[in-house]
Amino acid sequence: MSEELYFIKLGGSVITDTSKPSTHRQDQIERLLGEIKKAKLSKGFGLVIGHGGGSFGHIIAKEHMLHEGLKGKEGAKGHVKTHAAMRQLNTIVVDAATDLELNPYPFAPSSFAHSHDRKIVGGNLEGIKIAINNGFVPIVHGDVMFDGKQGVSIASTEEVFRFLSTGIRPDKIIIGTDMDGVFDRDPSANSDAKLVPLIDASNIDAILLGVGGARKVDVTGGMKTKLELLYEMVKRTGAIGYIVNAGKPGVIEKLLISGETNGTKVIA
Repeated sequence: MSEELYFIKLGGSVITDTSKPSTHRQDQIERLLGEIKKAKLSKGFGLVIGHGGGSFGHIIAKEHMLHEGLKGKEGAKGHVKTHAAMRQLNTIVVDAATDLELNPYPFAPSSFAHSHDRKIVGGNLEGIKIAINNGFVPIVHGDVMFDGKQGVSIASTEEVFRFLSTGIRPDKIIIGTDMDGVFDRDPSANSDAKLVPLIDASNIDAILLGVGGARKVDVTGGMKTKLELLYEMVKRTGAIGYIVNAGKPGVIEKLLISGETNGTKVIA
């Protein structure tokens, strides 16, 4: 591909109502995809979209403790229910992207990859590569994976992006959340926490010590894990990373078109 390739995550906390099980926010989904479509028409770039689980996957996964593997008699049932919930949300996102003529195609991570000890260690990326090269927009999501050590495990969208980036090099990786970016301390517990506009090799370790975990029901580790995985991808691929507030209208569109953001930029 001659054009740049972007990975963009639509956070589950933005596209779902995390206070109500299996409740999506159609207005937010359509707004975000609309911003992406406008930017794509304006600038032109290849694209992989990922989305989180929000009130669809996380609640069921936590109920069945799937982040700890197969637990008890209900473990297998919980695996199936969690995957089905993520497919349901993925279909909603894909349908909205289809209406906007983004040429989306769903790729469930558990269908092309597998994990060991909660990390994706292998899979086949050829289908996704072919889709990108032919102008399709693969849409992936956080998923429950078959895991060689603990039976099953949870892979966040960032973990899926990490695996994709081992064989498909992105130029930008954008993590859209419900926060303005990365703060030096957990802003939910520290009123004087300050936004960190740039993270690089000089401050990554200190920032990781200060950031908090998940503020809501989240079986994938919260902001600290997001940043760890994003920095790993940036360091290995040379991509530019961003963590921004996708809940604010115009933030994603502006970033895609101009590269400007009031959030956090992450470089190696």
